[in-house]
Amino acid sequence: MAEEQPKKRVAKPREVSADPKVAPRATARDAVAVPKKPRAAGRSKSPQVSAADRQRMIAERAYYLAEARSFVGGDCQADWYAAESWIDAHMSA
Repeated sequence: MAEEQPKKRVAKPREVSADPKVAPRATARDAVAVPKKPRAAGRSKSPQVSAADRQRMIAERAYYLAEARSFVGGDCQADWYAAESWIDAHMSA
């Protein structure tokens, strides 16, 4: 018995409308990475999170950073700044 050859993928032709007002449907291949708008200088704050909640989240993250090194050595101010940048990055994402 002869071995079966794998089937080749055939790309479907794009649907084209005769009406110039109708745009063709976009496909996954048509997706283009759109650059994000640059953020304003300073801290980025999510409108859904109050300043008090943001501060609490930063304090909690700084605590976990210090706990990860068993509270030995390090700098609490460096932990705070690292936590602040981590929270801001995750809030803006």
